[in-house]
Amino acid sequence: MHPFLAFLLACTSEPGPVPTEALPPLPPRLAERAEDRGVERPLREAVIAFTAEVRGEVEPCGCPTTPYGGFARRERLLARYREPGDPPLFVLDAGEMLAKPLPGKAPAESRGRAEAVMALAEATGLDAWAPGPLDRLVMPPEWLAARRAVSATWGPPFAAARVVERGGIRVGVVGLSAAVDGAPPRDAVSAVRDAMSGEADTWVVLSNAGAAVNRAVADGVAGLGAVLATAGENLEDPWIGHGAPVIETPGRGRYVTVLHLSLASTPGSWAIEDGGVWKSVASARERADAAGAGANVLGEAFGRDLATLAQHTIGRNVAVVSVRPLAPDLDGDTPLNALVETFHAEQLATARAEVGRPSALAYGTSAACSSCHSDRIASWGFDDHARAWASLESRQAARNPECVGCHSTGFGKPGGFSDLEPRLAESYKAVQCEACHGPMRGHAQQDGSGSTPITEATCRACHDAANSPSFDYAAYLRRISCSRMAVQDLPD
Repeated sequence: MHPFLAFLLACTSEPGPVPTEALPPLPPRLAERAEDRGVERPLREAVIAFTAEVRGEVEPCGCPTTPYGGFARRERLLARYREPGDPPLFVLDAGEMLAKPLPGKAPAESRGRAEAVMALAEATGLDAWAPGPLDRLVMPPEWLAARRAVSATWGPPFAAARVVERGGIRVGVVGLSAAVDGAPPRDAVSAVRDAMSGEADTWVVLSNAGAAVNRAVADGVAGLGAVLATAGENLEDPWIGHGAPVIETPGRGRYVTVLHLSLASTPGSWAIEDGGVWKSVASARERADAAGAGANVLGEAFGRDLATLAQHTIGRNVAVVSVRPLAPDLDGDTPLNALVETFHAEQLATARAEVGRPSALAYGTSAACSSCHSDRIASWGFDDHARAWASLESRQAARNPECVGCHSTGFGKPGGFSDLEPRLAESYKAVQCEACHGPMRGHAQQDGSGSTPITEATCRACHDAANSPSFDYAAYLRRISCSRMAVQDLPD
């Protein structure tokens, strides 16, 4: 045999079996570790509905692709969890609720919105909330503290916590607020520990202090059920560390996060369940609540699931998390509709007062602009801004002062208009030249008068994160018809 062939055969031959006695012995099998459970207590059930970062949104706007939200819809949703025989409902908010962060808003308008939002939140049964920096910016601390606001990090006049009792269940709520100028927060972990001094069946933290603080508190405070928080840059699934979970909720008040609680232990962290019998029981209750009082839709299977739930929950505190959209299926009559109409009337009164203020400036509207800038007006006619008012009419929102300001020119501004009667509003419809450039009636005859400089803040007065979430200043500016045209020799 050729020596190289013999070498190949030697290298590719399979090794023989290894004798059994040459293998090391297997380690003894470890017993399965039993799940840690607390001190067993009788099963009690409760529901927590919580929101965050409503940011002054009173009702749904049709501008976003998902026009959800509104306090009237929220009230109709929460009413489903208040049927006779249902577990007690607790309504909470993690803050940044009152202010709509738009540039150029008068302080009086911001305070009026804050008062309206708080009245609506209280009408939906708000039990406790943690104020955020924007809330404190628009309203004084004493006003916030008198309206169920809790903040362990800001200190007096805020209470650090409150215990809400309903239906024999006591929920302890601690507030954590983000830092503000001149009011650095206490260490969050020690602040929460000190605040949890009352008697409660479960403790939660309402937080707008940020993800790092939330996770430190969740892992560092024994006996805490969960941290209910504002979302970060992206809404995340519940975060599970070594202690309590951190549960975030979507912003803008367009969804409500509903937590179905099964409490069968001393106060401690909740186990988050997303399937099995917990989900079956929660889903069955959702169907029953949607069907309304008197509808018998639960059946025998629900009774069996409930008995199974009681067995699985022994010595544990369990939560099932669901996010409920405030969609058009929740439209209908509710006492909150009257509060919203009152808010609209106050907005119109504010607009009339502003229009009536003495001013050297006035709006000429596109009819006056066209006499010198006919080519730009012609180009503007193909721009989305020219169709802004038509989009309101298509949604039957042309009489809603919440919407009119960003779909017209000069609404509620000195020299502008405030009457929404079609005949009187006709000249101001759509986003015309002066909506961006400022009031310029007669500017060609006035020395030194001219266009207001356009900045990103000019656009973001309407293209905010709520109503124009994909807004990019540089990209949108290139799409505006007048910015694409050559510079004219006519007066500008």
